[in-house]
Amino acid sequence: MRTFFIAAALFLFTAFATVTPAQQTDEQLILKYFHSISSGEIAEWMAEVCSPEFNGRLAGTPEYLAAAEWAAGKMNEWGISPAGDNGSYFQWFDHPYTVVNEVGGLWLHLPQKDEATIKKSYSAPKDFYPGMNSGSGEVTAEVVWVGYGTTAPELNYDDYKNVDVRGKIVLMNRDVPYKDARNPEYSKWVKYCYHQYKAENAARHGAVGMLYIDGNSANPNISYHEDLIVTGIGTEPLADLFAGLGKDNKTLLNQIDKSFKPASFATGRVITMKASTTRHPEGRTCNVAGVIEGTDPELKDEVIIIGAHLDAVGNAGGLLVDGGLDNASGVIDILAAARALATSGIKLRRTVLFLLIGGEEVGLLGSKYYTENPLFPKEKTVTYINLDMVGNGTGLAVSASESCAGLREYFTRANEKYIHRTMRSSVSRGSYYGRPRSDGLVFLAEGYRTMSLSTTDGVKPVFYHLPGDDETAVTPEIMEDVAKMIYLAFIEMANADQLNY
Repeated sequence: MRTFFIAAALFLFTAFATVTPAQQTDEQLILKYFHSISSGEIAEWMAEVCSPEFNGRLAGTPEYLAAAEWAAGKMNEWGISPAGDNGSYFQWFDHPYTVVNEVGGLWLHLPQKDEATIKKSYSAPKDFYPGMNSGSGEVTAEVVWVGYGTTAPELNYDDYKNVDVRGKIVLMNRDVPYKDARNPEYSKWVKYCYHQYKAENAARHGAVGMLYIDGNSANPNISYHEDLIVTGIGTEPLADLFAGLGKDNKTLLNQIDKSFKPASFATGRVITMKASTTRHPEGRTCNVAGVIEGTDPELKDEVIIIGAHLDAVGNAGGLLVDGGLDNASGVIDILAAARALATSGIKLRRTVLFLLIGGEEVGLLGSKYYTENPLFPKEKTVTYINLDMVGNGTGLAVSASESCAGLREYFTRANEKYIHRTMRSSVSRGSYYGRPRSDGLVFLAEGYRTMSLSTTDGVKPVFYHLPGDDETAVTPEIMEDVAKMIYLAFIEMANADQLNY
C-alpha cells in the first residue's frame, strides 16, 4: 500500500511538472480577462445605447447611424479590425425609411337616435399604435373586415372577393388560414404572411386605410404606400367595431381556418384615422462588422460569426422604444465578449467576425444583405451564432441546427466549468417553411450552420416593441454571464485542432 501512495505522489508531481510556465500564464490570462467582464460596465453601455441620443435606433435614421458609429468606435478602441466596405466597419445598403412625426389619432363614429354622431377617441399606445410606415394624412371611411387580407388565386382563396374596399378602411389579421409551418404545404402560403404583402394588397384593392389586428405595438416591418393610412389596433377598438354585430373576430377566424372560405363583410362602422409621417426615399443603413483575424496559417481562413441586430423600432411621434432587451442586450453581450477577447492578447487560431446587423426590425434586411454579399466565404464559415433579446432571466440556453449540433458543447462546457447557471441545450430539427422571424433563420435558409444563445426564466416584464423596453428591461448580471460564456467558448472553439460539428 505504501508503495502505491509513493507511486501516486510521483505521478502527480510529474503531471504538474509537465505544466509549463507559459501554460500557467495562459490560464491566468484567460481568467484575468474573464473577470474583466462586469455587469457594471454592461449597465453603463446599456444606458448609452438606450439614450435619447439614439432615439430608438430605427434603421436608416441619423440616430441609428450614430449608434453604428458608437459601436464601431468601441471596436476600434479595442483593436478589433474593420471588416466592412473599403476598409471601414460598415457594410452599407439602401433602405428608404419613414419618420412618424406625431402620434396621430383614431376615432370611431357612433350614430345617435337623433341622427347626430359622436366620436369615440382612442389613446396610444393603450388602444392603437401609429403605423411606422404609414402614409400621411387623415381619412374617414367605412370599415370592411377582410379576414387575413389575402388574395391567393392559385389556392382558391380571396379575402377581397365579393367586397368592395375602394375608398374604404380594411380591418385585417396577421398570418394565413394554414397554420402548420413545419408542413411543406405551408410553403404555398408563406408569401401571404408578410406584413408588406398585406399592405400592398390593401393598396392594390383601393383601400385608403388599414387597421391591422397585430397588437397595438410598433411595427416598422410593413411596406409604405403614400395613399394608405396604417394603424395597429388593440382589443378595445376591435371590440367596439364588432359590438352589436352578432359576430366577433376570433370566431370568424376559426371558421376560416377550418373551411378555408373567406367571410369578409362591410361592418357598417365608420372610423377616422389620422397620421403624420415623413418619407425618406434616399435612406441608407448598414451592418457594423469587426474582425479578430486568426493567427494559424491554415485555420485563419475558417470564420466564426456572432451577430445581433443593432436597430430597434424607433420613436413614433413621442412613443419612444429604446430597444433595451430588443436588442441592445444582444449587441452588448457580444461587445463585452469582444472587448475581453481583443484586449487580452490571447491568440485565436481561427478568425472571429462580430456582426451587428442593421434593418432586422424592418424585414431582416441586414442579414439578407450579408448572406447575399458575404464578407467571408460561406463555405469557410464555421457557424453563425445569433443573439436576440438575450438579457432577461436567470438561466442560459444554446440551440443549434442539426448541421452543427456538436458545437453546443463549447458553450455548455464553459458554463459547467466556470459560470454554473442552469442551462438548456437543444437541436433544431426538421424543416421550417414559415416566415423567418430572426436573422438566424435567414442564415439557416441560405445554407449556413447556425446557432443561437438565449436566456431563460425571465425576471422582468417584457415590453415587446413598446415604450418601457429601455435599459431597465434587462438584468445585467445574466448579460455578464452570457458574455463570459461567449468569451470562454470562443477561445476553445477558435483554437481547437479540429471542430466536432
